[in-house]
Amino acid sequence: MKKNIALLTGGYSEEYEISVKSGKVVAGHLDHDLFNIFLIRVTEKRWIYLDEENQESEVNLNDFTLSIRGEKVFFDAALIVIHGTPGEDGKIQGYLDMMKIPYNTCGRVTSSLTFNKFFCNEVAGRFGVNTAKTWYLHERDEIMVDEILNFTGLPCFVKPNSNGSSVGITKVKQAEDLLPAIEKSFSVDSETLIQQFIPGTEITCGIYEKDGKLVVLPLTQIISHKEWFDYEAKYTEGLADEITPAPIGETLSKECRDISAMLYRKLNCRGIVRFDYILADASFEEKNRFWFLEVNTIPGLSEASIVPRQAANVGISLKQLFTDVLNETINNY
Repeated sequence: MKKNIALLTGGYSEEYEISVKSGKVVAGHLDHDLFNIFLIRVTEKRWIYLDEENQESEVNLNDFTLSIRGEKVFFDAALIVIHGTPGEDGKIQGYLDMMKIPYNTCGRVTSSLTFNKFFCNEVAGRFGVNTAKTWYLHERDEIMVDEILNFTGLPCFVKPNSNGSSVGITKVKQAEDLLPAIEKSFSVDSETLIQQFIPGTEITCGIYEKDGKLVVLPLTQIISHKEWFDYEAKYTEGLADEITPAPIGETLSKECRDISAMLYRKLNCRGIVRFDYILADASFEEKNRFWFLEVNTIPGLSEASIVPRQAANVGISLKQLFTDVLNETINNY
């Protein structure tokens, strides 16, 4: 019997349109012989399903059901493809836990932890992973420019503590640019991080679980044609090269994949997760070492996104990838 799957897209953040695009790609590559797919857009006011005849149905959030032409639809699982809040910060996960609905992502605690970059960095550091020097600021805190820069050095990055797609991030090269960068970050989030700059190349590793075993995908090296891999470089064709597998040699590749697998287990991750690092170059005092950047618990899932390309590199199609994840979700709830 086919399973009813609620495919949740949209959300409340600047990544709404990206999430909607990811959702359409996922819907088009799911196995429709196994699953009935209900593509649902989540907004702050309503969760809406639009059928093939453009008939709109609103999700009843009291029991997580749809009523379509008088027939009540119950869901066997939820497939969350919402980047940013409420998909990556644990909010939807908490709701689905209360509804006793299996879902494909990390649980509410892990999602909340990893969405908070400062807390996640602290935890990763406790597990022995290299992390950049980080100064934490709340918008109520006094901004002590000299103390901050003595700690992080220049250049440094200023970023919102809880956000994605590089929104609100600035690379600061001169002391007089720090305050404007902090103000920009505070326009996005009430918490801001100022982080040490690690010169090197960005490396990313996708992982998911199948039949209880980790599938660690080939690494990708990201080479931005801008000064760093910002929002424009991420979503504008031609502004970044993504090379899979990353040409860093087998020894370094294994090291990064092992670190990622360890973090996946230690952080109690579920579903498709991507870990991002900087591999320090020769100009840095500790070259050829991986420095943790962040965890993406709901990475992009279009054909052009990093994890699907990593999977394709080892012969895993989008249909197989999404089917594996959904089966793992349903069978291990």
